[in-house]
Amino acid sequence: MPFRSRRRSRCRICDSGRLIDYLDLGAQPPSNSFPTQAELASEQRFPLDVALCADCGLSQLRDVVAAEDIFDDYAYLSSTSGALRRHYQGMVDALLAAFAPAPGAVVGDIGCNDGITLKCYPAGRYRLLGIDPSSAARYAVEAGFDVVPQFFDAALGARLRAERGPAALITATNVVAHVDDIRSLFEGVRDWLAPDGVFVAEFPYLVDMVERLYFDTIYHEHLSYLALTPLTRLFEAIGLRAIHVEPQEIGASGPALRLFVARADSARAVQDSIPRMLDAERRWGIRDEARYRGFAERVGATRTRLRDMIGQLNRDGRTVGAYGAPAKGNTLLNYVGFGPADIVCVADNTPLKIGRLTPGTHIPIVDDDAFLARGVTDALLLAWNYLDFFLANTAFIRQGGRFIVPLPEPVLRP
Repeated sequence: MPFRSRRRSRCRICDSGRLIDYLDLGAQPPSNSFPTQAELASEQRFPLDVALCADCGLSQLRDVVAAEDIFDDYAYLSSTSGALRRHYQGMVDALLAAFAPAPGAVVGDIGCNDGITLKCYPAGRYRLLGIDPSSAARYAVEAGFDVVPQFFDAALGARLRAERGPAALITATNVVAHVDDIRSLFEGVRDWLAPDGVFVAEFPYLVDMVERLYFDTIYHEHLSYLALTPLTRLFEAIGLRAIHVEPQEIGASGPALRLFVARADSARAVQDSIPRMLDAERRWGIRDEARYRGFAERVGATRTRLRDMIGQLNRDGRTVGAYGAPAKGNTLLNYVGFGPADIVCVADNTPLKIGRLTPGTHIPIVDDDAFLARGVTDALLLAWNYLDFFLANTAFIRQGGRFIVPLPEPVLRP
């Protein structure tokens, strides 16, 4: 089924028409649409460009590929990452220690994927509920979890409160940035939360993206590049409050923010981390167009350096592959312009991806054994956020291979 798309002319948080384009990554296919050889003729591309809202400071994609099409046949399975499993177990342990939901309390996970976070709770202690319309959610169902196969919005939040009861704790990891109607998402959260309930979201942080040059986290699933300033404006409009924020070095797409949100009428106090971050964003220049123009220039310079580095490795007789096939890696491959002539194959352990091709660049995806058999000497680490894990745990490194870590500055490791 072909992907559908539409182009936005107004900000998805504040409805301002003052959108300023600042980064154009070219026309690219949806990053999780890994084609087979037979599907290449029907592959689609959509503009991947980012705009700044001059009024609220939200960075966002103008072109919206229909979520129903992206998630219908979804190749991303969270639990294939050991590092991510450990991260979410640590998150759940911390949340239970901090908020101590009563036994039998309703606990929800929006965008539960294959059940990675639901599996972290003590069995039988809470009424766990996943919400996820994607094809990946069938793995959570097969694992025995109760999953609502719908996109979460205001209507669903109100219905869940009426049918399941108010939620003591709701999580959404690697979800909020994916939602076009972000206001409806948070209205649903407000309505489902118990009076003293807490919503916890993790998402990539705009300031990290700009400062660390993580432009590869820009792809069609990620419609918004979030910061506290525009979110606070939204919360004030709909009856929510940000009460705490914690930076995280590990997230599904790289470093993230863990944001804690309560109802506006909740007795929970706002911690000092919120005004500190708002002040830091103001001083950084969250609405400063020049800040983003400089980012775009640095992105262009990094493309040149990556092409030069990998081109030289190939000229030197090295065999260059890539390691990991995350969605963000496809942004990088397409923007830089790599193909099978530059990178012979990509190693990934996700069964749904093995045997397919990278979208747009059509590099074959293979398992670890096939990757080692190709004699790869240097591998572009597309899943760079797991560098330490891969350095310590991969046969490729143990056999003398090197990683090309692309961002923020291309380097060879070890």
